[in-house]
Amino acid sequence: MKEIKLSKKEADFIKRINESRKIISQFLVIEKSIKRTKNNKPYLDLVLQDKTGQIIGRMFNKNVNNVFDKIEEGKVYNIVGKVQEFPVNSKKYNIILERIILAKTYDEEEFIRQIENQDSHINYLINTISEIENKELKLVLATMFDNDEFFEKFITAPAAKRHHHNYKGGLLVHTNEVIEICKTIATIYEDIDSDLLITGAILHDIGKTETYDYRTEKIEMTDEGSMIEHIFIGGHLVKECMCSLNISEKTQTDLLHLILSHHGDVELGWGSSVSPKTPEAIALHQADDMSAKITKSLE
Repeated sequence: MKEIKLSKKEADFIKRINESRKIISQFLVIEKSIKRTKNNKPYLDLVLQDKTGQIIGRMFNKNVNNVFDKIEEGKVYNIVGKVQEFPVNSKKYNIILERIILAKTYDEEEFIRQIENQDSHINYLINTISEIENKELKLVLATMFDNDEFFEKFITAPAAKRHHHNYKGGLLVHTNEVIEICKTIATIYEDIDSDLLITGAILHDIGKTETYDYRTEKIEMTDEGSMIEHIFIGGHLVKECMCSLNISEKTQTDLLHLILSHHGDVELGWGSSVSPKTPEAIALHQADDMSAKITKSLE
């Protein structure tokens, strides 16, 4: 007998949840944890997902530890609960969970977050590369993005596991946002090397193509990503490409500096190998930080 796949109601997709109400729907559990209230009572905290976004689900009762043990991350569950706006008048919502039962039938496509309008994002990236005038930088970009395997990884990779743009294609969206911000910065500060800055914007996070395993609904870190991290991986990929093309030492140093410093001052502890020392590096860090933080605040 053919399995019946249940479909979510349009109003129950996370992006469309905009009022306090009862909800009976299916969600993918991305993360689970036990947290404590101000009165030190334990409660279950879940990160729930469908193809339109993520929402927090919380359960407050004396059996939360038993429920926690039975829930598996990466599985779809039937959930009964109440949508609440919290804080009040914040337009931010979570779900107070009443029941959570493992789903036996569901349409997996409803739980995989993916990029919207992928073609327009791809065209924007390709057009930006075509606008680069510096011959060495353009050669580096052309060499990397003309590789079909790399290009496919780049346009489908997430930008993070949880912090921002954490869905398939999120890296492409984040990269284009950083590019657009950097283009604006370059029009304000005419002495900035715009070709270098935009190339840095395009390549700053390419290490993330090797950092995440995103073949399933749940994004996981690869062994390489957790052990080496995306900044080092990206720097290595770009350095290897530039050496094969006999790119000048100055161009290599300038571009690698942008990639290795794009998380800001080393003292921040955000993963930079070196603190930004040039106007282009400072601009790239600010653009990257802006894209990540504004996107997260809008979710």
